Formats: sequence, structure tokens, C-alpha cells
Amino acid sequence: MNPGMDNTQVTLIVGATGAAASRILERGRAQPGQTLIGLSRHKPAGDNLWLTADLDDVRRLTEALATRPDISRIVYASRAPHGETGVEDVPGNLRMLRNLVDAAEASLPGLAHIHLIHGAKWYGMHLGPYRTPSREDDPRHPPPNFYYDQQDFIAGRQRGKGWVWSTSRPNFVLDVAPGRARNMVSTLGAYAAICRELDEPFDFPGWPSTWNALHEVTDAKLLADGVLWMIGEPRCANRAFNMTNGDAFRWSDLWPFLAEQFGCRPGGVASRYMTFWSDGKDAVWERIRARDGLALPLDQVASWPFFDFVMGMGYDVLCSMTSAREAGFNGFVNSWTMFSDQIAAYRAARILPPI
Repeated sequence: MNPGMDNTQVTLIVGATGAAASRILERGRAQPGQTLIGLSRHKPAGDNLWLTADLDDVRRLTEALATRPDISRIVYASRAPHGETGVEDVPGNLRMLRNLVDAAEASLPGLAHIHLIHGAKWYGMHLGPYRTPSREDDPRHPPPNFYYDQQDFIAGRQRGKGWVWSTSRPNFVLDVAPGRARNMVSTLGAYAAICRELDEPFDFPGWPSTWNALHEVTDAKLLADGVLWMIGEPRCANRAFNMTNGDAFRWSDLWPFLAEQFGCRPGGVASRYMTFWSDGKDAVWERIRARDGLALPLDQVASWPFFDFVMGMGYDVLCSMTSAREAGFNGFVNSWTMFSDQIAAYRAARILPPI
């Protein structure tokens, strides 16, 4: 069938091999009347609904999009190289988005919606204490922050056009993603397994202020559902929305529960830098791995610098979900259940050891 000859909604997921985007692709493809196409530099084996292009190659990108003129919606989940750090590459991230919009406007006559996945760094949560619960119209922190540049660009580019934009702002996206070490659950699990192997208590390595602060997370499946809702909901046009589980926890309450889930003796606050603590622990992990038949080495399971960042947040980390609720989104996730389910899934995948 010629593209565009039926009523199927066709959505392009840009950066589709990434942590958040892969869940959007999966959840969207499970919905009737939806066709989701991935785009990345390399095509995964066995997936025919895929376009390959480099976001820094405008000509190839335009040619790739032109092969699917039926695409009407785009979810942009790409990041410039060098990963997620405190302050990310502003020119590179803006350039990649501009190239995509140029190509989309040149190749997609039915373009209707472009969605950008951002995050709670919009509020400066990576810089220190900030106003909570954060609302989408809170004042910006001093730049640099590529989220600001991207949203200003997309809002300016949209004026007078037939398409609209939206952005989502999740906070610490958690998922079962074997091989992605920058993940709270797998890192916690690796730490717990090493503590258990060494017959040490499962101490909380963060600061006392972190122990008592309110924190929140975003289940990747919930984020996927929220993004798919935004690109199909007229009330979301030209707006940003926080997207979190909808509850909050204190590590002081959650930690004994995690210790039970990991089969460890619960400990107390024992502040330390995990990047230093982890020195020499690969040998311990390899002993566990050999005994329990685990699939991955430690550096593919745990990210200690990321863990230090999380454990060092001695202030409330909380976003308001009011705007999304008022616009009609009713999704939520019990974070305690999410932690339990993801720990079990990592065990089933032989990433974390059994109790």
C-alpha cells in the first residue's frame, strides 16, 4: 500500500535506540491504528520499520524522511554525543534539532506535531536546591541549558505553521535496560550484591540530607504513555508537561524495603563517594558473576559517578503533575512497586543475582 493511503497514524521516533525512546516505540506499536518508525544512525537487526540517518547530515536526513511522507508526528529523543552530564552540549543539541526540523518541513507534507523529551534539569535540579514542587512555568535558572535553547527554537519555528510542538519533563527515568549502566535500579542492585557478598550491611552511601529529602522517579513505561498521549491530545499543543510517577519517597523510608528486596542486612547512613568505594570491587563482582551465571561485567551494570550524583542530592527533587492532570492525563505508577518489579526483572535477565 502506498504510504498515506489509510488512516493509520505514523509517528517517527528519533534516537529510537535510546533508553526512553525504545519504550515509546514498544508501547506505541502495541496500540491499534498506530505505525511507529525508528530513526537512528544504525538500524537494529530485524526491524523493517526503521530509517537510518545522521542528524548532522542534513542531505541524508532529508532523503531518509522523504521515503516516508506519511509521517505526521515526530518524537525527538536524541542527544549530542558525550552522554548525559551536568551541563550538556548546547550548540550540538540545538544543531541536531534544527537539522531535523529543516528536513521534516522539506519532506513531510502532513507534519502535525513535534515532541521533545527534556527533563527536570529544566528546573536546575542538577545544580542544587530549587523550588519544589516544580511547575512548568517556573523561572529559568541561569544558562547554559540546552533544553532552553531547543524549546525557544521550536516555539519560534512553529509560529505561523500548521504543526504544533510539546515537551515532556521526566525526572530520573527508570527502566529494565540490560547493558545501560546509568540506571538507578541496576546500580543499586550491584551495590547490594557486593555488600551481601562481603557480608557488610547495605548502608546508605549518600548524605544525611539526602536520606531525609523527598525524591521522585519516572517509570519509562509511564513516560512512553505520557508522550504518546501528548502527541495525540489537542490540549497539549505548544506546551510543556512534567511527567513523573506521581508519588514521592524518602530514602529513609525506601531503604529498608530495598534491603529486603535485595536480601541484605539494612544499614544506616554511611556517607561515602561510591566512585572511590567501587575501586577493586570488579573482582568481587566477577566472583558473584561466575557463581550465579550473570550476563554482564560490573561496568555494564553500575554507574558509580551517576550513583554519587543521585546520593548527593540533599534537597527535595519533586515536580508537580497538576498541568498534566488538568489536561487529561491520569497515568501514575507506585514507585515502590516499580522498584520491586524492576529488581525482579533484572534478576530474571541474569543481570542481578538471586537472593
